Amino acid sequence: MFSDNLISKEDLIEYKELTDQSLKELDLAKTQLVKKLEECTNENYTLEMGKKLKDFLSLKDLTSQVLHSLVDKITCNSQGDIRIHYNFVNPFQE
Repeated sequence: MFSDNLISKEDLIEYKELTDQSLKELDLAKTQLVKKLEECTNENYTLEMGKKLKDFLSLKDLTSQVLHSLVDKITCNSQGDIRIHYNFVNPFQE
């Protein structure tokens, strides 16, 4: 488009910068997903998760200690959407 004089050099540079930023964000997301996948396939992760679930299911009361062992943090955005960040990969997260 630049060589056909359909866009200016400034537009080309801006488009390239936006594309580069998108690629960086996608690469970061990929790295995070690969890390989560490795955690899920790690035998120790599976054993630890099974232990936490077994301990959790055998409890009659949910204490703050149990809650803190399962949940890293809870966030809420300006639209009121609540997101729970678990200490493990959330199987219910899309």
